[in-house]
Amino acid sequence: MMMKTIIKFTMALCVIGFLSTENARAAGKLILSNTGGETVTVSFDELTKLPSTEFYTSTPWTDGVQKFQGVDFDVLFDTYGITADTVRVSALNDYSVMVPAGVLRRDNAILVYRLNDAEMSVRDKGPFWVVFPYDSDTRFQTDTYWSYSVWQVKSIDGQN
Repeated sequence: MMMKTIIKFTMALCVIGFLSTENARAAGKLILSNTGGETVTVSFDELTKLPSTEFYTSTPWTDGVQKFQGVDFDVLFDTYGITADTVRVSALNDYSVMVPAGVLRRDNAILVYRLNDAEMSVRDKGPFWVVFPYDSDTRFQTDTYWSYSVWQVKSIDGQN
């Protein structure tokens, strides 16, 4: 009897793990718009086909140094024609922040889609997260840069 209960519990955990990855995939659509009002929806798979960047850094929201992999904002903006000076980065919970596009380009921020080689569930700040190489420069360890570090990103809109 105890063994059947353990097996059922283990199977339930496997299903939950699968569903959270599937939920990340389902939520894994990014809406990009440029200053001309043109909008494109980019899938998780499309983003992962772009050239990727990775780095190791610690964050205030994780324990220790983590490996982050994603798309450099130069590549993202150039690929999808975002030329605005400022972009609004919005999260699934409707938090949003205005970020100078030059900061994202110049300061080596990436739109992360993998944390420690795993896709991120919504529960784990996914499917996308704006991350800077915080450990590389103390200026990234400020309230301004923390506010730019949006997780659960759903859209990036170019502003005039």
